[in-house]
Amino acid sequence: MKKAWLILIPVALVIFFMIQSGGNDESYILEINQYWEDRHDFFKTSQASPFVQKKVEYQEVEYFEPNPDYKVNGTLDRLTKRETLTLGNSDGSTTTYLRFANVKFKIKGQSCSLLILKALGFGNQYLLAFGDGTSGDTTYGGGRYLDIAIGKSDQITLDFNKAYSPYCAYFEDFTCPLPPRENLLDVAIEAGEKNYPY
Repeated sequence: MKKAWLILIPVALVIFFMIQSGGNDESYILEINQYWEDRHDFFKTSQASPFVQKKVEYQEVEYFEPNPDYKVNGTLDRLTKRETLTLGNSDGSTTTYLRFANVKFKIKGQSCSLLILKALGFGNQYLLAFGDGTSGDTTYGGGRYLDIAIGKSDQITLDFNKAYSPYCAYFEDFTCPLPPRENLLDVAIEAGEKNYPY
């Protein structure tokens, strides 16, 4: 009888952790879906929405099915030599930023690095614009953006399920910075916002 219990204990533990893991994934998927619902509401009702400003009916943006594999941990390599970088914009103009840090991470088994830029004269505002293997196909050709929170720690979370398109993906007369060359990834990041249906 004791041997039977000894066998059942590890089996029960495995089942428990599988249930816990599934619950976490389900909670995370609900969080991502809510993120996009909030974004829909913003586009429909906010005075800051490009659709409200243009008085154009908003068609809901589409996004990939939430996938926890696209939420990854990265390490910040803060740049001690602060150099500027001039980015091209979607309308042919340029904007100058400060090179702030590189963030290194792994996604789909590949080692990647993205350059984080800091806006000049706007406090702690950062730009993480990137292109990937989906750009110009299932996602906006001018790349997508990712909001990030940077604190004192050199550990950072990148959640590509929240990657979104800039406003020029919806209206060509908006000015949007394009990703720097360093941020054009070969890997296809099938997460976040898809191409907008004009």
